[in-house]
Amino acid sequence: MNVENIKPKVLTILLIKGPYVSEAADIALKTALKAKRKGYAVNVFLYLDGTWVSHLKDDKSFNNPGDWLKRVIRKGISVKMCERCSKARDLTEDNIIDNILIPGSYEFIELLKKSDKVLTFGG
Repeated sequence: MNVENIKPKVLTILLIKGPYVSEAADIALKTALKAKRKGYAVNVFLYLDGTWVSHLKDDKSFNNPGDWLKRVIRKGISVKMCERCSKARDLTEDNIIDNILIPGSYEFIELLKKSDKVLTFGG
């Protein structure tokens, strides 16, 4: 068996709770980073109030889930967020962290189809 032809397992993380309401955002993003280090292909989908994490662009003097999200993106993890959830919260590509895509929620269904595991944080 050729090791180069083995596809990594795919993990999709759904974050539905916003930052500072609970530790869901912190735990979800740290889980994404750990899974990436373990060899998983990882997707993060921000949904409902989870989309607020994308808005935490500036440094804080306390724990900042936005910083964790930036680390996730730098490690090559795909981050997408629900278009309708974003519009409802006035979040656009101009006021969120760079390199986050804003497709429709149907994209989440496509991620589910391709995933070996799905974890939901904040449910």
